[in-house]
Amino acid sequence: MDEHLAARVSALEDERAILATLYRYGHALDYGLEAEWVGCFTPDARYEIRSRVPGTVLVAHGAAELAAFAAGHTRAPARFHKHFTADPVVAIDGDGATADSFYARLDATAEGAPYIFSFGRYRDRLCRCADGAWRFEERIAESEALSVRDRTPPSPSTT
Repeated sequence: MDEHLAARVSALEDERAILATLYRYGHALDYGLEAEWVGCFTPDARYEIRSRVPGTVLVAHGAAELAAFAAGHTRAPARFHKHFTADPVVAIDGDGATADSFYARLDATAEGAPYIFSFGRYRDRLCRCADGAWRFEERIAESEALSVRDRTPPSPSTT
């Protein structure tokens, strides 16, 4: 394989690995796979949830705070919801990358009817770690809307 083709294939593989991290985040969080969710982040990562109004809702820094967040997050079967990631725009620069994407969280009422809990965008910085995996160094979730049914002040366990 020539050098140019090898570089293109490597870039495609990196992008696919980054997308897998973006998608694994929601699967792990929605079903209480705490260790897998924390494994999406570097040990010293920063995770922040911001709300358009009234402002920052949560900041977690490092594996212990991330694990505490995951442990307190709602999950199936007590509460069914799905985090969807859409339209990711990934830029790779060596062993670092950025990804901006949209998200929506769909929830179910007690009766099982679906509704949109919130939507917004993710602003991510990722790095290729020593084991070759791409992980979040920083993930900022910018919540742009929250369901009227959920207008109580947001807490780390409901965002």
